[in-house]
Amino acid sequence: MAFTGYLSKFSLPEIFEFLEQGYKTGLLSIRALKIEQHQQSQNHYIWLRQGRIVAAANNLDNQGLVSMINRRGWVGKNSATDKFQASGGKMAMGLCLKSQGLVTAEQLTLLFRSQIMGQIAPLFELENGKFDFDFQASIPAAEMTGLSMLATEATIKGLRSLRNWSALRAKLPDSTSGISKKTLIVSQLQLDTQESKFWEYADGKTPLNEIATRLLIPVEKAQQIAFRLIVSNLAEEVFIIDTPETHIVDNQTEFADLTSDNGFGELSSQTFAADFPSLNSQEPAYALKKEPEKIKTSVKEKTLDAVPNSSSNINVSQSFLQNLVGFLKTKVEN
Repeated sequence: MAFTGYLSKFSLPEIFEFLEQGYKTGLLSIRALKIEQHQQSQNHYIWLRQGRIVAAANNLDNQGLVSMINRRGWVGKNSATDKFQASGGKMAMGLCLKSQGLVTAEQLTLLFRSQIMGQIAPLFELENGKFDFDFQASIPAAEMTGLSMLATEATIKGLRSLRNWSALRAKLPDSTSGISKKTLIVSQLQLDTQESKFWEYADGKTPLNEIATRLLIPVEKAQQIAFRLIVSNLAEEVFIIDTPETHIVDNQTEFADLTSDNGFGELSSQTFAADFPSLNSQEPAYALKKEPEKIKTSVKEKTLDAVPNSSSNINVSQSFLQNLVGFLKTKVEN
């Protein structure tokens, strides 16, 4: 069974994240496809055990690790090979040599990081390549130091040193997006200074361009840092929608419970209560006069100075007055 595809669709950081989250074991093969006719395809091999990288090489002859040891002058190639075969060839080459005192723990750590990052770091710049993951492939002990690394740790370290981001530019989060923490504690990955500062703004509300301004870094640099945190499974991109504040206006209008033929028409109760004049005026009853000095007077203080009798010149029907008094009582009681 194999998992295969092209780097143009799935980037190496995304592949590593998938393999780590799935605790996959097997061999990841990456073949750089030739761009020009005269170029040769290059192969890269990365072995994983339960989502952790345990070895890497550029061929399958099982001579990569012992050649690195030989180049550093720690142990001769033939001597290292003999010691390894004498032990049965089942123990990791690095641990075998360490158990016999041929390499130190510090040398083994340096050897492992050089082996892994030396093979993986250049692959992040690869735009045109094909990958295959073989779940059934065995892990060669001759290429193993005995140490391992999280796949996402290799990602974040490789991206820190990446100079050419053209292969990953389309994968970067949008400058107007934010990032939100997926975990409150960074347990196994150690962040550098810029990543730690950036981590403080991973609230899902602050856009990357604003974070860049606060940290005094270019926006593209902020996008790259955010991408490192995202593919390391520490954060996720959050799309921020800038919605303007809306004011809800209550356009519901109260109308006086009066018919349109009484001289008032449709008049709101508030306006009616505030602006109704006294009826002892010689003006027609439907003429409303606004008196500024009485605007602050409460409804309870408003009185009718006089009610015109039947001998007055003002032609106001008794039914209208009854409706009016009933309306005012209702508003005072409310």
